[in-house]
Amino acid sequence: MTKKIFAISTLLLVLVVAFAFVYNFVFKKPSADQKNNGTAASKTTQSEGKLTDTNQPAKTPASTNDTSQKESSAIATVSDEPVFGATLSSDGKSIYYLLAGNGQLNQVSLDGKLDKVLSTEKYENIKKAIWNKQKNKIIIKTKLASEKTRYLTYDLATKKVSVLKENIDSAAWSNLGDKVIYKYYDPKKKRRTISVSDPDGKNWKDLAEFNYQNVEIAAVPDSSEISFWPSPDAFLSTAVGLVPFGGRDKREILRDRWGTDLLWSPNNSTALVSYADQKGGHKTDLAITNRDGNQFHSLVFPSFASKCVWSADSQFIYCALPGNIPDSAVLPNDWQSGKIQTADTFWKIEVGTGKKTRLVEAGNISGSYDVLSPFLSKDEKEFFFVNKTDGKLYGLAF
Repeated sequence: MTKKIFAISTLLLVLVVAFAFVYNFVFKKPSADQKNNGTAASKTTQSEGKLTDTNQPAKTPASTNDTSQKESSAIATVSDEPVFGATLSSDGKSIYYLLAGNGQLNQVSLDGKLDKVLSTEKYENIKKAIWNKQKNKIIIKTKLASEKTRYLTYDLATKKVSVLKENIDSAAWSNLGDKVIYKYYDPKKKRRTISVSDPDGKNWKDLAEFNYQNVEIAAVPDSSEISFWPSPDAFLSTAVGLVPFGGRDKREILRDRWGTDLLWSPNNSTALVSYADQKGGHKTDLAITNRDGNQFHSLVFPSFASKCVWSADSQFIYCALPGNIPDSAVLPNDWQSGKIQTADTFWKIEVGTGKKTRLVEAGNISGSYDVLSPFLSKDEKEFFFVNKTDGKLYGLAF
C-alpha cells in the first residue's frame, strides 16, 4: 500500500512540473521588454528595406565618410590625403598629384601606391593646380597671408619654379603647353585683359580686353583659338568670348545664358555647357553646342560641366549627377561657395543620342561623394575624381 501511494505521488509531481514547464514557455505572454525588442527589430528591417529614388541617393550616416575607411568595392580611395592637380600621366600608367599639405609632387600607380616623389618643392596654401596637355609643366595657384593670389609655374624637366607677376587671378595652358594664358588686371588703367606669356612670365602680350571681373579660360583643343567667359554665376548673364592666338578678330557665342560653364570636346567641334534655367535659379542643365554656338540642345541632365569629362573620341561624356540639393539652393553659386555639398551618382552619356547609362548602381555606392576635377583612365574603364568634401582622390572602376 505504501509503495502504491509513493508511486501515485511521484506521478503527480511529474505532472505538476510538466504543466509548469508548458505554461511558462508556451502559453505565457511575452514581457513588455520582449514586445519592444521585437517591434524595434521589425522597424529596423522595414527601414533598411525602404526604396529610394535612384536619381536622388539616400543620405548616408556621417560614419560612412570616415576618411580612415575604404569606402566601398565600387569606389576606392586612391590618396590618403587631400590633393590638388590630380591627373593621368602622359603614358596613362600613373597618376600625378600635389599633396595639399606641403605641395610635394607624387607619382602613384592607378591604385594609389607611391611610385616616386617627383618634387619636394614646398607650396603653401595651394588653391588650384593646372597641368599642360603634355604633363610636363604645371601652374600652381596659391594664396598668400595677405590674401593676395599668387601664380607659379613648375617645369618637371628643369625643376625650375617661376613666379608670375601680380594681379593675375586666372590662368590656363596653351594647346602646345609652352605658353601660359592668363587674365591680367592693370590697377592703374582699370583694364582687364586676356594675355599670354612664356611659363616664366616673359615675352607677354595682350590678346583681348573685357569688362568683367572673374573669368574662366580654356584653349580650344587643336585650334588657334582661346575661349574665355565669366566665372559661373546664376545672377550673371554671360557670353563666351573667342580670340585667335594672334589676338585679332575677337567674337562671342552663347549670349544671355545664366551661370554658364564650358568644357570643350577633344575634337573641338562641340562643347559641353552647363547653365542655370533663370537668373538666381535653382535648376541647372547640361547642353551641347557647336563651335559657333548656333546649335544648342539640352541633354536633360541637371549637372555642372566641372563634374564631367569627355571620352577621347568625343562621343561620350562621363558625369556625376548631383543629388540631395536643397530646394532653396541657388545653383551653381551655393555649390561653388561650399554652402551645400552634393551626393553624386555616376553616369555615361552618349552625345549623339542622349542615352544615359549608370556607371554603378546607386545601391553600390557606400558613402557620399561630391565630385570635382574628374578624369578617365587611358582605357576609359575607370573614373577618377577628387571628393570635394574631403579633398582626397578616388577611383570608380566600371
